[in-house]
Amino acid sequence: MKNIRRHSWWVYLIIFFVSQLTAAGAAILFRTLTPEMMSPVVLTVVTLFVANALAVLLWWAFRPSAITWQHTIAGLRGDKSRRTGLVFLLALPLIILTNLGQEVFFPDIPNLLDESTMLGIMHHPVGLLTVAVLGPLSEELLFRGGVQHDLSLHHSDQGWFVPIALTAVFFSLIHLNPAQMPAAFILGCLLGFAYWWTGSLVAPVCIHVFNNSLACVLAFISPDDDSIIHFLGGPTSAGIVAIVSVFGLVLALRAVRKEGIGEA
Repeated sequence: MKNIRRHSWWVYLIIFFVSQLTAAGAAILFRTLTPEMMSPVVLTVVTLFVANALAVLLWWAFRPSAITWQHTIAGLRGDKSRRTGLVFLLALPLIILTNLGQEVFFPDIPNLLDESTMLGIMHHPVGLLTVAVLGPLSEELLFRGGVQHDLSLHHSDQGWFVPIALTAVFFSLIHLNPAQMPAAFILGCLLGFAYWWTGSLVAPVCIHVFNNSLACVLAFISPDDDSIIHFLGGPTSAGIVAIVSVFGLVLALRAVRKEGIGEA
């Protein structure tokens, strides 16, 4: 048990899939036994909630021994609090540019998600809570607080980027949807850097919550067209936002570098 808690990064991938499959199996069984009790949207909401809640519980049982409550909130104290603020400044323009870039340069990537079902999930209170808060929490615990944490022990001699990149690859692949994978990889690198640089799960969890909440806001405001370009008012205004975001990203990167990008 001691080795699993500290060194077996793959355990957290297993936890993710066990949680997903267990919740899906239970939902299929319930649907079979009581076909008239739940609509497809409600059944999906319950499945997502159970899967993420189970993932949190299993992570707690198998979490790395180094990750304590004090470790988790370390990013809000002392010198680390400044780094937490800086990664938020870095995250905002990067998230905007990532979403704009995918819409402009990769608009035809297959999307396996049913838009009407996702919209229904976001309009359900439990579904909204799961997508915006519980999902990001469970994924950060498993991927940054599990996979990346233990990969960093295995690849400590290869620098800080290797564990971040490997975890981001796993993070993008588990979405199982081509349309989400490019943005998920970039987001995964950002979240991984936030975890490594601040030494805390606070920053990656909050950034992930912001990213998913932005998607929910877009879906609520523009249910027929949830693209960020449409939300911003068209190509011209989106281009202005992109230019401002580039400047913001450059300034944030300079501030991060000044703080000491190579020092965890």
